[in-house]
Amino acid sequence: MTRAGMKIRRVLRLVGWNALFLFVGLALIGVVGEMYFRLRAPFLESDAPYDWSPIVGSIFAPNAEVRWTNGLDFWTISRTNSLGFPDREPIDIDRAAASCHIAMIGDSFVEAIQVPIADKFQVRLEELADDELRHLDITTSAFGISGTGQVNQLAYYDEFARNLRPALVVLVFANNDFMDNAPILDGLHQGIEPDKLTNVSAPRGADGTITLQPPHPHSSESRLATRTPPPWYSRVKDRLTGMSFLAKWLDVKRRASSPDDTDPELIARVALLSGAPRYAALLNGWRPTTRKGMDDPFRHTQDLPPVYEDALDFTGFALDQFRERADRDGAALVILSTHYIGTRGDLAFDRLTALAEPRGIPVIDYNDYVLRQGATPRRDARWEHDGHWNTAGHRWAAEALLEYLKQNQEICTMRKSPTSPPPSPSWLTDYESITSGEPAARSRFHIYLRENAVTYLKSPCSAADVRAQFFLHIVPEAVEDLPDHHRQYGFDNLDFHYENQNGNIAALAFGGRCIAEHPLPDYPIARIRTGQFTPDDGRLWEAEFPVGAAEGAPSP
Repeated sequence: MTRAGMKIRRVLRLVGWNALFLFVGLALIGVVGEMYFRLRAPFLESDAPYDWSPIVGSIFAPNAEVRWTNGLDFWTISRTNSLGFPDREPIDIDRAAASCHIAMIGDSFVEAIQVPIADKFQVRLEELADDELRHLDITTSAFGISGTGQVNQLAYYDEFARNLRPALVVLVFANNDFMDNAPILDGLHQGIEPDKLTNVSAPRGADGTITLQPPHPHSSESRLATRTPPPWYSRVKDRLTGMSFLAKWLDVKRRASSPDDTDPELIARVALLSGAPRYAALLNGWRPTTRKGMDDPFRHTQDLPPVYEDALDFTGFALDQFRERADRDGAALVILSTHYIGTRGDLAFDRLTALAEPRGIPVIDYNDYVLRQGATPRRDARWEHDGHWNTAGHRWAAEALLEYLKQNQEICTMRKSPTSPPPSPSWLTDYESITSGEPAARSRFHIYLRENAVTYLKSPCSAADVRAQFFLHIVPEAVEDLPDHHRQYGFDNLDFHYENQNGNIAALAFGGRCIAEHPLPDYPIARIRTGQFTPDDGRLWEAEFPVGAAEGAPSP
């Protein structure tokens, strides 16, 4: 071998050994890093069992475990209560009415799954008040789900909070609430048609009036644009981050330090709605590129685009609705701002107070309180890589509310009388009317016949109880009454899924009750066979019972 060849061989051998050492070193770093993050992080992925109710919209499954992490700052494990909110079990109704009860209503700042329940501001407020305002006997409860605004949250008051006869209702207001209150902006953000939203909404009619609308039962099928499949490298990244704690940490750190990327999906949604005549004027000239910054104009833009001015109208409507309910029920009403709203002189804060103060709703300036404690709200009150309150942020929220209560003790000591008796919550009315009679059958569900309908009731109940499909087979007295395609079977097949029912389903609401109702045909019925089944497990339970008919309708 020539001298040049030997030299090349030595260089290649040296490069090979260096490459091997580098590979081994990186592998060792990866193994050590993976071990470190597995020891540091109790779990890899968040798991929040959200559910949907036709009364209030998006809500957690009741009595369920919630695991939440941003992969950098917190790993919390908490449980939802029987109402489907991440808070303590609801206070007894009589105890709440006898105390100075405070109901906190809001979005993710009230949901607050970034901290343990014991550190949440409503719990901290009770503890502080027990020391400093014991004579007021303050109790609290919290009703919050992320991604909602005050329009959506009206259902939390109507269905849950008002039954506790609160002396004070606290609306926790975040900057994105302006956006979440407006059907167009909310629809664009979620990717859902504005008139078919997941939660209670408030569309504007042709005459300009705003009215409340219940959650749409098929909002998930009403997408504004079709999401394109992610590229192969994104799928590889998702696979790695789903298996490796180290890969997850690196990806979260990358996303936390990089600006938000242009969102082609949002651009397509805006273009789609802009082509509809009823939305064109509001969206004219407005072309956002990222969902992350959709609410920024409320904080940073003096002259708002028309669709943002429209959102302020919807926020005013929501505050009118809360003002009306508080006056009717004898409750005081106050807004607690969050650090994103800023303080007096900031655009978002001034826009909020311009809506609230003419309606007689005081605004507690959270930022001002934190600044008076010698801290910086956007640095000290929130997590480093997450915009929600950390434990210090929750403590300051509790202290700001305590300060307000000290200055306004008449809220508790000279409580206002309701202007009219509060209407019974729908879940209570339905439950009492159903259980006043004897069930036609008892199985996993109690089954009642009433007003030409079959009603299913289970208490206590969880989301798992209603995931399986219900079968409902109606056997007529005369087979000729059946539709032609069912006569060969001898019964009508009215199978249904729980979440598609249009009736008043309070099941995953107060007390963990499940209620579903299905109409019956108007021909004479001999027997009913019903139950639940899954394709894998077959029938989970079943019941069969005679009905009997009188004048073509099932007897009660």
